Amino acid sequence: MIIRHALALLALVVLTGAACAEPAPRSRGSFKHEPMIFFVAKGAADACGPGCDTWVAAEGTFDPDVHERLSEFLSHPARRHLPIFFHSPGGELQPSIATGNVLRERRMTAGVGQTIPEGCRSRARADAACRKLMGSGRILKARLRVETGICASGCGYALVGASVRLIGPGAKFGVHASRLVPVRLAKASRSRPSAAETREAERRSYDLLKQYVALAGVDPALIDLAMKTPHNRVHWLSRDELSRYGLVPGSYFETQWLRIPVSEGTFTIVKSVTQPSQTNRQEYRTTIIGIDCAAGQRPFVTLRRELPTVEKGTRLAMRMTSGDAFLLVFNEGRRPDAATELRVQPVAADALARAAASDAIVLREEQDSWMRETRLSTKGLSEALGGVSSRCGGRI
Repeated sequence: MIIRHALALLALVVLTGAACAEPAPRSRGSFKHEPMIFFVAKGAADACGPGCDTWVAAEGTFDPDVHERLSEFLSHPARRHLPIFFHSPGGELQPSIATGNVLRERRMTAGVGQTIPEGCRSRARADAACRKLMGSGRILKARLRVETGICASGCGYALVGASVRLIGPGAKFGVHASRLVPVRLAKASRSRPSAAETREAERRSYDLLKQYVALAGVDPALIDLAMKTPHNRVHWLSRDELSRYGLVPGSYFETQWLRIPVSEGTFTIVKSVTQPSQTNRQEYRTTIIGIDCAAGQRPFVTLRRELPTVEKGTRLAMRMTSGDAFLLVFNEGRRPDAATELRVQPVAADALARAAASDAIVLREEQDSWMRETRLSTKGLSEALGGVSSRCGGRI
């Protein structure tokens, strides 16, 4: 299915013709580019939230191997279900996104906050003695200071990957344009990319970033905001912006429909919906709705549902309606891993066009004693489909 190509973007954004780097912003003291350190911190009761006194601290910048170190760190059973709090000015983009993928695979909660172990001074960044303590491998008694925490540039893309994102009052979340660093376009070439090639690489990088954040349940307009901010500056998001772009928990958030080209005449359209699970209102899960379109082929609708930690009772029955019209019923899906379910159903192109012209598509979930209906906005869906049904399932 086409949507598999889109979902693969959650693993890593790959740029062609240029490498992408994230310069560390200047804020609340000068940060050195020191590799990120992970350690387990233990504080007072409720130090990291209600009922939480132990967390994973992440301090430093995103270097090329950061995601591999995090995966190894989280392989320890006692660390797998702890929240993680970042205090970072950024770093390299691709490892940041790979870190976000590590968080999403484990359905982790991630927040912004500065961890200060006992024996360390309260300052914007840790000194050499404090970093040595952080790297000791011990569980450290510490304070979590949300109000002095920062997560900027590359750090933001890592945080986006988390299933639950915590950005408390005073914490700073910042974005800016990525800085493209020219590299050789091919092994045989030693010339620098042309201006046109660099512009194309930049366009592709931002398209891929939009896809990455949309699939993680965040409004891709966040990337438009980043593009407007020069790479040597930072736009710190307000509380209103954090909610508007879907970066902080709420009762419900859905992204716009986003069209993702796959090949000539072939594309997928995705929307993601994030809301609390029925079994635990503190546990957020994202469902991705994908419409796979190819000229001359019947379109398919794919649901990629993140499973709650506990799913009680019989399997979930799911169906879609539009207005008074039935659209489709999803057969029981397959589970490629312990945390995800996939359901795929073909849909008639004319029915899809009628649904796009309606006010909303309703996703209905039923299981034993509960039922939930989610209204999906169709705003922008007709445009994403190409305006006429022949763009999806017909001849182009």
